[in-house]
Amino acid sequence: MRISTTIGIISTAMAASLAPAVAEKATPELNAAAQVCFGQTHGTWAEIINTCTKIVSVNVTPDAKAGGYYNRGAAYMHTGDNTKALADFNEALRILPTFARALEARASVYVAQGKYDLALADLNAAIAEDANSSVAFNNRAMVYLSKHDAKSAVADFNKAIELDPKDATSYAARGGAYLTIGDKVNALADLNKAIEMDANQPIALFNRGVLLASKGDKDKAKADFEAVLKIAPDNKPAKDQLALLNKPGQ
Repeated sequence: MRISTTIGIISTAMAASLAPAVAEKATPELNAAAQVCFGQTHGTWAEIINTCTKIVSVNVTPDAKAGGYYNRGAAYMHTGDNTKALADFNEALRILPTFARALEARASVYVAQGKYDLALADLNAAIAEDANSSVAFNNRAMVYLSKHDAKSAVADFNKAIELDPKDATSYAARGGAYLTIGDKVNALADLNKAIEMDANQPIALFNRGVLLASKGDKDKAKADFEAVLKIAPDNKPAKDQLALLNKPGQ
């Protein structure tokens, strides 16, 4: 299951200068760290981790401290350290329990750990705080799919698309959900739309290939599986489907 990876760095008033309560004590080095931690100055993931560590180690406002933990957690996620990411998201939420972005991010870690009920609880809470987050609706839909509730998933994908109609991944995912419940007409429409918007979507291409093969359109199905392999040469399901279609007598 692929959860949307829109776990980005947030910017706060700390980006320009440290919070007023400590501004007079802030050194140029600390202000420079804030610029990187909060995304005003470009930094590598390692630099974001280092600078955000400096921010959360000093006496700053709760908003800034929670933002520092969130941004460091996001950087840890991007470097593949979900254990440290989870610890940072937990700390951000201890400081600000209604921090919607941190709830979304922690849900992504829970999904990676297979803890779908915990992920669903966080996404429900995130949506309660911010009902305009397409990412939260998209990710909750993916969790519903993992729990074999495709109808609820479709409803959430509908909302995600309403909030962000230019997000090709939501069309691709909704197409997969329609395919799960046997609605081939809507599935094909969504998969076509997703690929039209972004031709480099292996999941959409693969699912459309499966759908076209089931309809007997083998040449177009082969083309989709071949397109998947151009994007992801080691994709075994696409190789298997292509081999099956190329078997004599098929």
